[in-house]
Amino acid sequence: MHWTLQTSIKGSKILVVDDNRINQKVLAGVLEANGYDISFADDGPQALAMVDVNQPDLILLDVQMPSMDGFEVCSRLKAQEKTRDIPVVFITATDTVEGKVQGFKVGASDYIPRPLQMPEVLARVGNQLMLQRLKKNAEEETQRVKKILASLPIPYWISRIEDATILEMNAKACSALDVAMADISNYKATDFYKNPELRPNLLENILRNSLATNEEIEFVTRTGVHFTTLFSAARMKLAGEDVLFVTFTDISERKAMELALEKAATTDYLTGLLNRRAFIEKADVERRRADRNNHPICMVMIDIDHFKKINDTYGHDVGDDALKELVRLVGHGLRVSDAFGRLGGEEFALMLPETSLEGALILAERIRQRIEDNEMVLADGEIIKMTVSCGLGEWRQGMEYDAIIKLIDERLYEAKRTGRNRIVAE
Repeated sequence: MHWTLQTSIKGSKILVVDDNRINQKVLAGVLEANGYDISFADDGPQALAMVDVNQPDLILLDVQMPSMDGFEVCSRLKAQEKTRDIPVVFITATDTVEGKVQGFKVGASDYIPRPLQMPEVLARVGNQLMLQRLKKNAEEETQRVKKILASLPIPYWISRIEDATILEMNAKACSALDVAMADISNYKATDFYKNPELRPNLLENILRNSLATNEEIEFVTRTGVHFTTLFSAARMKLAGEDVLFVTFTDISERKAMELALEKAATTDYLTGLLNRRAFIEKADVERRRADRNNHPICMVMIDIDHFKKINDTYGHDVGDDALKELVRLVGHGLRVSDAFGRLGGEEFALMLPETSLEGALILAERIRQRIEDNEMVLADGEIIKMTVSCGLGEWRQGMEYDAIIKLIDERLYEAKRTGRNRIVAE
């Protein structure tokens, strides 16, 4: 099968960077058949050396490569003035949200997943080359620009730089912003920014560099619906006017997935507290802040007394409810700066920045008393009462995280050994 592209981008130079020769040959066969000028690099260092001598119009870059992966190669390209504007399209067999986010952060223009579907490859390659050609030939006649823009499969608008008046918007942009095509002239670009005050700084960046790429900008539709976009803009001349050519892609779903993944990675599934890894990371941040400001930090280890008996007597569902009840009781009155995490089982840790040992002991005693006084009522009306044992210590400057955790764990064990329902602080 033979796929063709519009003649306006035939002859474009494409550098294929892949350590697999078979992949190179497959791409070369299709791309060369469609009029592209193809060159190859077997790894990242070779690609950087080739681009330094002769810049291609587009780079197809494998992510997984030995010695230097595609993310590093792209970062270095974007760091150099003479190569930063070359569009980079990643090719990867690992089509994950995290990988895509990392790729866009280092400056990738697009992603193509493996196994390769050649019509998709050609479409994405064509789209990137079209965008690049628009930037290079922005002073061409207005009608020619409009014909090329009409072929783009992404939302765009053209707005006047001076007053932000929208001069043109394609159907996809109208749909995304809930605007009727006939009403375009009634709007300014600033009507669709969630935070219009950001435009001056964004415009300054565009005017200084001639373009902005892959900026995350919050948009708002005509009806007030907010969504996050991946925003790019280039300065152009159109019919003698200074204008911005703006493209955007709705990445709200991707952002929601990022947040969900981040929450799953940092949150205990049962209690909603910081999990062990996230608690350690938070502790590291607070330790460094305390070192800078010479402020104290105290740590408290909290463990439910005879928790196994609750599980064995009432079942694990009630045990889970007991853990949630503990979290509610401990969390009451904590400051925003305090960190509360579940380290495992019925064992919890509380970090108290800018708190002396005396102050931490007062708080811990309030928590202990609150839990002792609490009555947890089951569905059948039966009442469960809990107590906790606590180990408390000051996290002194120069003390490693593992050392303070070991210290308060030993004091917790001492509280258990000497009768439970008590706090050991020394």
